[in-house]
Amino acid sequence: MIDNNVFRDISYGLYIVSTKYNNKNVGCVINTLSQVTSENPIISFSINKNNYTNEAIKSSKKLAISIISEETKEDIIFKFGYNSSRDIDKFENCDFIIENEMPVVTDGMCGYLICDLVQTVDCGTHDIFIGRVTNTKKLSNNKEMTYRYYHEVIKAVAPKNAPTYIDAEQNKAKYAENSNNETTNSNMKYEKYKCIICGYIYDESIEKIKFTDLPDDWKCPRCGVGKENFVKID
Repeated sequence: MIDNNVFRDISYGLYIVSTKYNNKNVGCVINTLSQVTSENPIISFSINKNNYTNEAIKSSKKLAISIISEETKEDIIFKFGYNSSRDIDKFENCDFIIENEMPVVTDGMCGYLICDLVQTVDCGTHDIFIGRVTNTKKLSNNKEMTYRYYHEVIKAVAPKNAPTYIDAEQNKAKYAENSNNETTNSNMKYEKYKCIICGYIYDESIEKIKFTDLPDDWKCPRCGVGKENFVKID
């Protein structure tokens, strides 16, 4: 038996990997970056094969990695983490530079690395990319964001294509269990609903519209999933 929550005790950071593909800036959030060697430094990370960024890196053979800090705006993390570069320009309204022909996100980041792709390893649902670092720069003394901080402070969960993703049905069961003490007072005017995919909270007291009154095609403003992926919470 595998308890997926055990994997959350493994230490992770958060990063944005980016590249250029078909004359477009492309990127996504990753959480599996590791330094493999110190001399002639090599790094490795994995990306789901369904990610557009996976396809882009294989084509360009070059990439940049920005180290997300605790000061990085949540909107940037969510935009790069829950959307596809195939559909939107994630770099719009985001601070970035071009370094060695690569787009590098600088908005609130600790620093960045520029890499040449040297190998790709097929791991089933994901590919492991191995890159040789050719350039680095420290941008700030901000504290790097850990995955624990991402879960416990920002209250967000892993997107579907992340290596650490927990199945939505498991999330739903977990939130239902945590909501066993929920009040059933019929006089309570407002309620809250939580997206089991990204953790977004729909608060009726703020929105002034009952969640049940939202149209059937309403989407989560953070990750874009439908109402069926929300559960009522305390």
